[in-house]
Amino acid sequence: MCPRTAKQFENIRADKRKQIIDAALVLFANKGYHATSISMIAKRAGISKGLMYNYFESKEALLYVITDEITTNIMDMMNPDHDDEITSLEMRDFFTLLFESLKEQAEQWKLFYQISMQKDVLDYLAQQNQSEKAIKSKQLIYKYFAERFENPEVEMVLFFSLFKGFSMQYVFEPKLFSEEIIAGFKAKLIKIIVKEKSP
Repeated sequence: MCPRTAKQFENIRADKRKQIIDAALVLFANKGYHATSISMIAKRAGISKGLMYNYFESKEALLYVITDEITTNIMDMMNPDHDDEITSLEMRDFFTLLFESLKEQAEQWKLFYQISMQKDVLDYLAQQNQSEKAIKSKQLIYKYFAERFENPEVEMVLFFSLFKGFSMQYVFEPKLFSEEIIAGFKAKLIKIIVKEKSP
């Protein structure tokens, strides 16, 4: 039997890391961050607790990686070309991508909303400079509204209220929403939020 190559070891390590992240995401989202232990994550990932620490030094480090990925995914949906400007077309496309993401990545969204209501967790993430990405995201979104609306702050509040309110309800109670309701809500959001730049 041939010994494994460096590339094979790299692939095995990447697969194990993903197993751990996926296990932690499901547990954090459904049991809560504080109620989830390293032992529970290791068991769900099918590895030993000791091996866990070869990949992540702590539960907090795992949370950071997961939330960083969530924030990156949201901004990739809004600003896919990373040119620091959200166009009207990108904002329109964002709503399509958002509804797909709510269906396909419900665990991530559950975790996102649970974290947003836990001050100690938010404080930890802020200490890890997690907030830098969030601040840049808000600046980009503000720029979008400032270039299109007379009262951008009010429009941003409306946007976040509609966005968070619906998506939070959807990920925790998806059976409440038929495809017809989702399509209607999406059309309403686009009508309210998607505008061309003011001359």
